Amino acid sequence: MAMHTLEAMLSHSTAVAQREWNVGNSDVGQTSLATTIPPGRRCEARMEYRRMCSYEVLAAIEGESVVIGHGEAFALNQSTEGMLLLIALAPHVKQLIEVRTSRSGWGRTVNIFETRWAEPLPVVSGNLYLVGCRRIYGPCHYLSF
Repeated sequence: MAMHTLEAMLSHSTAVAQREWNVGNSDVGQTSLATTIPPGRRCEARMEYRRMCSYEVLAAIEGESVVIGHGEAFALNQSTEGMLLLIALAPHVKQLIEVRTSRSGWGRTVNIFETRWAEPLPVVSGNLYLVGCRRIYGPCHYLSF
């Protein structure tokens, strides 16, 4: 139930942002969000990839990797080397994010991304953030029970 609520909120927020940025059709399923991100930020073309995923924001504290935030995210697009996420937490540039996505059946995939940039999207209950990430490790496939 919470997943559907977050997905609806993220879809609505994306549609509102598209209207504010004058990118045309506000239907999230038909409009490419690639037009909303300045082209100089991207190393390669991304394809639409609309999926819910979980994430953990990591930080190095005293030489150890520590989770400092986690939650559900909406992956908007991806390429072989990057992903655009819509999340409720604002990571810092170069901060690591572990993203877990579902595959068919019991399969899951984990990737580690480095944050390249984050932009706030104002919503009624606060902010969501568009986060551009570059893959530094993965994909690593595993089974989840």
